Amino acid sequence: MIMLTLDHIRTQLRRLDGEPADSLESDSLELKSWNSSGSARKSQIREIRETVVAFANASGGFLVLGISDRKRTRAEAIHGVADLDAASLRRDIYDGTEPHVLVEVSELKEPEGRVLVVRIPPGLPPHTTSDGVARIRVGKDSKPLTGSNLANLVVSRGRRDLTAEILPDLRFSDLDPRQFDRLRRLVRADPARSDLAELENRKLAEALGLTSRRGITLAAVLLLGSRASLFRTVPRRELVFSRTRGATGCDVRRDLRAPLLETLEEVRSLLAANLRVMPIEPAGFHQLEIPDITWWIAREAVLNALVHRDYFLHQSIHLSLSDDRLEITSPGGFIGGVTAENILRHPPVRRNPLLADVLQTIGLVNRLGLGVDRIYEESLSLGKDLPRYKADESHVKLVLPTRTHTDFARFVLEMRSGGEELGVDDLIVLRGLARRPVLDRWSASRLLQLSADKAAEILVSLRMRGFLVPQGRGRGTKYRLARRHSALVESVDGDQDIWLDEESVRLRLLAILPERGRITNAEIRRLSGYSRTQVLKLMRSLREEGLVRVRGRGRGAHYVAADRE
Repeated sequence: MIMLTLDHIRTQLRRLDGEPADSLESDSLELKSWNSSGSARKSQIREIRETVVAFANASGGFLVLGISDRKRTRAEAIHGVADLDAASLRRDIYDGTEPHVLVEVSELKEPEGRVLVVRIPPGLPPHTTSDGVARIRVGKDSKPLTGSNLANLVVSRGRRDLTAEILPDLRFSDLDPRQFDRLRRLVRADPARSDLAELENRKLAEALGLTSRRGITLAAVLLLGSRASLFRTVPRRELVFSRTRGATGCDVRRDLRAPLLETLEEVRSLLAANLRVMPIEPAGFHQLEIPDITWWIAREAVLNALVHRDYFLHQSIHLSLSDDRLEITSPGGFIGGVTAENILRHPPVRRNPLLADVLQTIGLVNRLGLGVDRIYEESLSLGKDLPRYKADESHVKLVLPTRTHTDFARFVLEMRSGGEELGVDDLIVLRGLARRPVLDRWSASRLLQLSADKAAEILVSLRMRGFLVPQGRGRGTKYRLARRHSALVESVDGDQDIWLDEESVRLRLLAILPERGRITNAEIRRLSGYSRTQVLKLMRSLREEGLVRVRGRGRGAHYVAADRE
């Protein structure tokens, strides 16, 4: 936001001789008329509150009252606000916004009339009016803050990092010395950062970019703030831990409202008290104990939630432990092109760069963005099922299965002890084949989040190393586990992996159809193992999507790619 002053606004008003009011407006300035009659006051105050909310949800701004639009002279445009009281207006705005927005109201006495200038500071959104209206300033307009705008508008507008925002009315005394001690212990763990550990608190915060002469950032409060300052400036940003056993419902719940480093310690203690351990006996090794989940996996997942959550949304992070999974739900959808279907391969995108940089500097976050890969690899090495991400516009959920499949865990340990390196891609394919009888390049591409050709290379590599055997030839080749590893195959309850079958058939058809030119219902049945009815349902969906067309009737009916028409 351009930092306007009253003198600057007075200069802008001189342009009203020859220019309409809306030509003066910008992303930080709006001019509004004022009707002094009592009957119009209620609706006008409502409009003013909506404008204030829009500015507070963006970068702040100025609202000038007493200016008419579409007038070509100052005398016509500036009609003033009559006896509108500044203190009363400030109170009406404060009482009618949630969270409350405290504005400054100044008076400008122009020759044509008295106008009021309302200065709106940038807030910690989302702000709404007391009537539940949420808006955000975009250029000269106030846009509704609903649906995808709520999660994506900040990014698309290039809004500054919220964790780097300076919070008004905070002093260094609002930071907790005990949190500095926690931070310093982490810094001392790495000799390369020992110089930082020797700085006194104020210098340490400045060196990390958490504070400056301008003031205290949101990141500083999140990491080092006292509980009172957290409660005052960042409401509803706690981490909620819950544990459920069997069908009895939630039997443990803790609302963690401490700064981030202390919250991380509390999470570790709660998980240590509530996780189970399974013993396994690998051939030729002493008995090993495999936990439901390691602290490294849990820490990485929780840190991702804390670092990448949307502090624009006043909602909690939820950490839910049940008999077979740990779920971490974080406010804010994926950004920058990341999706649940490409998170393994997409370059890292940081919603909160300052917070991420500080945690990387003190050794908690990997700058290279390898955390997701490591979560997958360590989970699979312990015999767990694949981690799963789910997302919508306002939340991301990570599901970490905790049940241990002992045969798979034993297999990975014995392979690695024998010198066989199994990378994350190998583990994903092998775990997938333990859950289903065969994989082809298309179904493997879904699991691996890679192109079908790259997935085929990984399948061939595993075949060459003796883990898989092929069925068929060419692009349609399917792979299953080699006989010596057939003990890894397990029965699958329910339809957990059915989506892979359907999607792989779709992908296979769309790849083969341009090569063949045409394909019949009978050929699709042989290719997929589907019934005639299942093929008709699948092809109907592809036709509705405009991907294929049907030609002919009866026995002569066949399908072609839509672009061949």
